[in-house]
Amino acid sequence: MELTQPSTVTAVSGSLRGRPVVVQHSAGMPGANGPLTAVERVVNSQLAVRYDFVRMHQSRGNGALDLVMLRHWVAQLRRLRPDLVHVRGLQNEGLQGVLAARLAGCRRILVTVHGTVRDLRYTGRPVRRGLLVHGAEPLTLRAASHVATVCEYAAGRDFLRGCRDRFVGVIPNGVPVPENPHAGRDRSRSALGLRPDDVVMLALARLTWEKGYGVLAEALRRLPPQAGRPVLLVAGDGPERDGIGAALRAAGPVEVRLLGNRSDVPDLLAAADVFVFPTLHENLSNALLEAMAYRLPVVATAVGGNVEVLRGGGGRLVPAADPVAFADALAPLLVDAAARAELGGLARQTVTHRYSLDVMLGALDGVYRRILAA
Repeated sequence: MELTQPSTVTAVSGSLRGRPVVVQHSAGMPGANGPLTAVERVVNSQLAVRYDFVRMHQSRGNGALDLVMLRHWVAQLRRLRPDLVHVRGLQNEGLQGVLAARLAGCRRILVTVHGTVRDLRYTGRPVRRGLLVHGAEPLTLRAASHVATVCEYAAGRDFLRGCRDRFVGVIPNGVPVPENPHAGRDRSRSALGLRPDDVVMLALARLTWEKGYGVLAEALRRLPPQAGRPVLLVAGDGPERDGIGAALRAAGPVEVRLLGNRSDVPDLLAAADVFVFPTLHENLSNALLEAMAYRLPVVATAVGGNVEVLRGGGGRLVPAADPVAFADALAPLLVDAAARAELGGLARQTVTHRYSLDVMLGALDGVYRRILAA
């Protein structure tokens, strides 16, 4: 079964009750967020041999509780009687998931914290933000029987202090590690119209100012003149696309291409030389991990999970909202291929040992086993 709009609950593996039944909750459109990407990787992994996964998905966020969807989910969960409901994320979508599970009588509800509205630049009404921060998110956590996070940084946040007795650990995001990340490089660069001497920076994030695009634009203006043509590829879309595009295109000699949402992200990673990640806040970014898996050296801000990811090497960390520091870290990498190769090798090694898909699945399996055995 699958919960569609208004809701879908879909079985994706095995014969139910032959193994523990685990409901995988998610929200959003494919490729648009990390939690949904994690769910898709889990249900299509080797863990499907051990668990019967059931998708509980809503394709769009809801501004308030959707009572029609909630009733539908409750009815289906009561019939299904899952052994565990795994809800990813807070805010209204997470609250909808845990409420459905509680009302259906599910005893084991794991909530994984991927982020919080506290970190977002909120442009709506202050009352609504207050309801999310002081209402929806605490209720989601309170309704959970178990709580996990995707990084050490999130695990230490003050708003999780009341969940210490239900905290089951860090389940890091995990990404596939390609055997030969440069296999399609020439083809990808040719398809993008890139010249052999182009040094290509790649940004892969939603087009909102909180992702640090204003900082990046100012940093690009500060880059010294260099041989070759620096190119910035920006993959992603968002509500502030026009303003961000204008700011980046005004950034001096760098050629900027806004590519929109792409289904060929691996090709872009293979074509790039440096990954730039100027975000103002972050938990644990799949885009960052994927870039590192493709041997891309990283220039990133020292916020959230970025710090622990790059602790073992693979990039340069700079203070958030500091375009001077960002430019100073980026400039040497644009002219030194040997430095890019060294950092890129460390980046791939970091992901292979700590953030591969196998590492994530192993951590998830361990948490599931402990919860189901309790």
